[in-house]
Amino acid sequence: MLLQTNSYIVPKDKRAEHARICRRFRQTLLRLGCDHFEVYEQVGSNWSNAESTGRYVQILRFTDRKHQLSVQAAERTDPTAQAVIAEFCDLINFPYQQQQGLFAVGFYTSVLPASPKTRLRGDLVQEGEDPSLSDETVEEEDLSESLGEQQETAPSDTESTESFITGEAVSASSEPIDDVLEIGDPEPTDEKKPSR
Repeated sequence: MLLQTNSYIVPKDKRAEHARICRRFRQTLLRLGCDHFEVYEQVGSNWSNAESTGRYVQILRFTDRKHQLSVQAAERTDPTAQAVIAEFCDLINFPYQQQQGLFAVGFYTSVLPASPKTRLRGDLVQEGEDPSLSDETVEEEDLSESLGEQQETAPSDTESTESFITGEAVSASSEPIDDVLEIGDPEPTDEKKPSR
């Protein structure tokens, strides 16, 4: 198994639009042969939603390099995929995030063999569970909304879209970002501990 991650920042006022684009992108990737696409938002310690950083990570899983290359080739030639990627790049201001080192791409290979209980779609099936039932079902309205939407044309800045597709986003700065709360960092508090 191969894993690709894309990590980036989404401004607070654009998060609803981001969720809509991610749903469309998941459906597009599924149609192109990538059946495992997830998006997570970074939160505070112990999964506290009190302090949101606005950092998200996309996770794409592929069976092997051949599978990844076939999905990548399909993305490059599919007008719907190009439109969704261009819309995403515009939403997060991809060129700026790439230049500032806010957009990060990671590539991983599996250390452990896939579990025999893992279905082809990558979801775990519990013993005695009906595999046709899934916690992660696409709502009919989301599917019909995204299929019924008129596709926008891709912007002329195809270089940003191409580097996003190929995962060639290179950080312009190697300095750490101070204002992003990292996983495992304690949450800052203004409260003083009572003295005895």
